[in-house]
Amino acid sequence: MFFDEQGLLNLDDLAINNPAYKAIMEDGVVTENELKLQVDKVVGMMHEAEERFSDADQFFIKNLLGETSVLSAIYNFYELQNLKDNVNV
Repeated sequence: MFFDEQGLLNLDDLAINNPAYKAIMEDGVVTENELKLQVDKVVGMMHEAEERFSDADQFFIKNLLGETSVLSAIYNFYELQNLKDNVNV
C-alpha cells in the first residue's frame, strides 16, 4: 500500500498518479485558485480525520505527516544542493 514492488516508499508516484495532481499539472501551470482548492481539500480531509479517528490514531497520523514533511523538505534541499554542487564543478 505504501511501498512499490521493490519495497521502496515512492512519494513521487503517489503524487504523480493522483487525479488532482494530474488535473492541476495538465497545462504545466499551477494557479492560485488550484493551490487554494488543494489546500481546502487537504484541510477538509484533516478535519474529517479528526472526526473519524481516535486520539491515538490522530497522534500517529500527525507524527506520520510531520515526518513525511521533514523527509520531503530535506529531500528537496538535498536535490537542490546537488544541483548547486554540479553547477559549480
